[in-house]
Amino acid sequence: MNPKNPGLSRQQRMAVLLLALVILASLIFWRLLPSLKPADQLAQQQELVQAWSSFETTRLDSFAQNKNYASRDYSSKQNDRQEAAPVEINMAPFDPNTADEQQLLALGLPLKTVRTLLKYRSKGGRFYSPEDLSKLYTLSKEDYNRILPYARVATTQKPAQLNGNFENNRESFHTVQKEEPQAPRLIDLNKADAEALMSLRGIGPGYSRRILKFRNSIGGFFKVDQLQEVYGFPDSTYQQLKHHFTVNPPDVQKIALNRATEMDLAKHPYIGKRLAANIIKLRNDLKTFTDIEQLRQTPLINEEKYRKIVPYLSL
Repeated sequence: MNPKNPGLSRQQRMAVLLLALVILASLIFWRLLPSLKPADQLAQQQELVQAWSSFETTRLDSFAQNKNYASRDYSSKQNDRQEAAPVEINMAPFDPNTADEQQLLALGLPLKTVRTLLKYRSKGGRFYSPEDLSKLYTLSKEDYNRILPYARVATTQKPAQLNGNFENNRESFHTVQKEEPQAPRLIDLNKADAEALMSLRGIGPGYSRRILKFRNSIGGFFKVDQLQEVYGFPDSTYQQLKHHFTVNPPDVQKIALNRATEMDLAKHPYIGKRLAANIIKLRNDLKTFTDIEQLRQTPLINEEKYRKIVPYLSL
């Protein structure tokens, strides 16, 4: 390089020119590259572009439909929640023939059960006694037992069969409608058989057998409350049915204190072996019982036990 001439040398100028030509050739080749691809590759590329465009359109349409469906579903669920909005429980007397939806919901009944009852009434159905609520197939046994004590029906008899025109039967129809509710049919616990017991809702073959077995073992019921001592008998069923029972105290079988053996006394569920032995020992000391009250002197007998066994003993 000539120090007096600071410009590029001839070789350097040639190198720069060559580099420029390479860059220009590269740009031209890049622009012409798409036209150099084979026809089948271009067709595939166009198909891919069209397929992607179709997929995008379908996805957007599907998204819009799902959004509308979800909106409708949410709205439907909201309506269901509004229909089944919680109601404050109010266990008050009601007439199943006249109670409206709100009164029935206030008893804690499911909406489905309430609407079944209203539909039954709208088709001419009528309840002639509280027990007729069992006609509702959607009413669970638990709900039936819970609301039955609050049910009040204006009549307990079905209207007489109407023959002829309405005018000829109107008087008898109104007579039936105005009758006062009848008291529940009473069943004597000391005389009832299994069939009589099973006529009451809540008592099946199993419970009827247990009641009769208990009655035989104690010698008869002295009071209705003794039903609570029957093995496995639910308290809820007892509370529901206790007003349907009665007892006749003279019907109980009594044990003669002055003639009974220790074994005779021990067989009674309320006495047992230990108490029977003590009673016999006291009788031997006294020579004979002259008054039932003397039993109070027997060891192991407190006031509760005394009141429980006295109805089954005699002198």
